[in-house]
Amino acid sequence: MRLVTRDLNDCDYIIATRQGLLAAGTEGWRRIAHGQYYGLTMDGSDILAFEACDRPRIPTRMGRIVRLRVNDARITDTEVFVSGLDNGCHQIDLIGDTLVVVDTYRQRILEIAPDATVKEFQPFPFTREQSGTADYVHFNSVLACDDRRLLLLHNDFGRTGRPSEIALLDASWNVLERRSMAGTGCHNLGLLEDGSILSCGSLEGTLISTTGMQAKVSNLMTRGLAVGQDVIAVGGSTFSERENRDGEPAVLHLLDRGYRPLSSLSLPAPPTEIRRLDGNDLSLSPHVAARGLTLSWPQVTFSTA
Repeated sequence: MRLVTRDLNDCDYIIATRQGLLAAGTEGWRRIAHGQYYGLTMDGSDILAFEACDRPRIPTRMGRIVRLRVNDARITDTEVFVSGLDNGCHQIDLIGDTLVVVDTYRQRILEIAPDATVKEFQPFPFTREQSGTADYVHFNSVLACDDRRLLLLHNDFGRTGRPSEIALLDASWNVLERRSMAGTGCHNLGLLEDGSILSCGSLEGTLISTTGMQAKVSNLMTRGLAVGQDVIAVGGSTFSERENRDGEPAVLHLLDRGYRPLSSLSLPAPPTEIRRLDGNDLSLSPHVAARGLTLSWPQVTFSTA
C-alpha cells in the first residue's frame, strides 16, 4: 500500500474515495493512503478496504482487499488479504467472521472466509451483456440483520427510470422480497434502533428511511453513511458522469440524530464509503448484531411521493 501517514489520532471516520483513503474528524481530514478505494469495514480496530487498482468497469480483476492493522490510533502494519477480485466491487462488511464483498458489476455476492477461500452467490441472475436492462439491479450495499440479509438495489435510474429498491434475502442469499424506495440512485444501508432502515436517497440529496422519513441533507449527491449514537455522517458529492468524478470536490456532512446539521467538512474527492473508526456504527453488521437490533420488515412502508 502507498501509505501517506499512519496517524489516526483525533479522527472519527475512515473515508474511501477514488483519490485514496482519508481519515477525518471535526477539525479536518488527512490522507492515509493513495489509490482507488470503495468498500470499507472495521474488524475490531483494524480497517479492511477494497482497492480497485484499475478503472472499475475494466474487467482486469485487479481488485483486492487490504487490511490496515491499527493499534492506539496508529497504523502499525498493512497486508493484502485477498486479490484477483473484479475492479467494480463496492461495499464490504463482516458477517460473523466472514467478509462479504458486494461484487456490483458482476452482480454477485462473495463470501470470503478467514483462510481467504471464496464462495460466490448470484441472487439476481445476470451477465455483463444485460447492463441497462431490468435484470441489472446494480446492488451496491449490504447489511446483515439476524438471519436476514439486506441488499440495496441501485437500479441505475438514469438508464432504466426505476427507483431504487431494498431486497430482503435469507442467509443463503435467496431473495425473499423486494420493495421500492423513496429515492433514486440510492446507496448505503443502516438499521436504526426502532428496526427501520436508513439509506441515502442519493440523486435527491436526502436521507430516507422505511418509516417514510425524508430529510434533505445537501444539494449534492448523498453517498457514504455512518450512523453513530449521537452523530450521523453523510457524504456529499458533485453530480457528474463516472469518468469525471475522481477529482470533484466533496463534503462530509455531520448531522445529529434528528437529522439536523451540525457541521460540514470539505473533502478533496467524493466519498464512496464512510465508516466510524470505533466501529460503533449502525451501518456495520457486527455493531447491529452486538446491539441485538431487530429488523421491522413486516411494518416497512415506502413512499414514492
